[in-house]
Amino acid sequence: MQQYRNSTLPWVKNNIIVFLMVLSSIFSTPEKTECQQHLVKILVTSPHIGAKEYRAVADVLAGSIIRELNRHGGLEIVDREASEKYLRDKGLDEWVNNRDIAIEVGEALGADIVIYSSLGRNYDTFVYSIAFLEVERDIIQRIVQGSFSETDPPARIGRLIRNDMTRLSIFIPTPSELADPGINLREQTVDPDVLPKKMVIEEFPNMGMYGIMEQILTYYRVFPGEIEYMKFEQQRNMTRLQFRDDMDSELTELFNKFRIYADFAIRHNMQVYFIKDCSIRAVNVLLANKIPVLFSPNGEGMSVLVGYGGLRADGYSYFIPYGTEPFEAYDFTHRQRVAVMIILPKAGRKGGISRQYLESAIGRYRDEWDKSPQLVEIKEGFLDILSTSLD
Repeated sequence: MQQYRNSTLPWVKNNIIVFLMVLSSIFSTPEKTECQQHLVKILVTSPHIGAKEYRAVADVLAGSIIRELNRHGGLEIVDREASEKYLRDKGLDEWVNNRDIAIEVGEALGADIVIYSSLGRNYDTFVYSIAFLEVERDIIQRIVQGSFSETDPPARIGRLIRNDMTRLSIFIPTPSELADPGINLREQTVDPDVLPKKMVIEEFPNMGMYGIMEQILTYYRVFPGEIEYMKFEQQRNMTRLQFRDDMDSELTELFNKFRIYADFAIRHNMQVYFIKDCSIRAVNVLLANKIPVLFSPNGEGMSVLVGYGGLRADGYSYFIPYGTEPFEAYDFTHRQRVAVMIILPKAGRKGGISRQYLESAIGRYRDEWDKSPQLVEIKEGFLDILSTSLD
């Protein structure tokens, strides 16, 4: 009997190994295929040039862009020669110089992003522009421009492009964003009764070309495109005074600014709330959930709170605005808190929080006038401000 067991043992071991290998191949292959499908594909086209003798410089420009994208990692770079061949076969020049051709080539080669550029010469200086285009949404996120001397070596050009690509790389979507799994994300909130002593939104981006609105939307990975931001800037510079009997001129101007911010955010599928009778502790709750808080420190300019620290048992702390010095909660006056607004994704998307939680969390902490903070949703540009909030 012992001899029979010894003879069958190798057969059993071998079959177990084979069985495990089959299981491993079954469960590992789909995962690998899915990852390959979700890689972000970027096409860097040949730069448009004004004369054929600039071709060598244009190759340095395109090569520098591709090198920085490879440095970024997690991307699939579409072969530049494939785009040149596609254009040649259609009887066109090998470069891309406008968004229509960029979209056509991008769709033909299955690219998610197309980066196209142009190169010209002004006396002894080369000038260039680089455009970042999302193919599916047909949106140009940004166009950067620069120049270098005709005597500059390739290393100098590479350094310039590296700085430019730092500004553009923020718009590159992650593989998960392409798959858009946000609907299935679990809402992550903090217990409003047990707030951390300190909370700072570390991932809040630096100030961009279009100010606080661009910061907030970039923080939530929402990129409307440069043309949309240009329209926003034009609208923000227009005077839109609508006076009310229960509002002085300062508050009228401030609420009109908030209305413009709200219109823009709602247009890009965000939810916007005005906090009526906002208390100090309610602001802590919002920041603890990593929600930037918009307010006006002096009734004129716009600022955004990105954190707090030193939270005490009485609910007071110091607040951390972006770009300026922290200040004590005692200096956050009731009048300033009349105009507090938050912008965040809709519930079910990454960073989104349900209205039910927000109402419950901030409503439990009354202000110094013993009023409970209330959440007022802004819809279709209509700011429902009750006169009681302005007392």
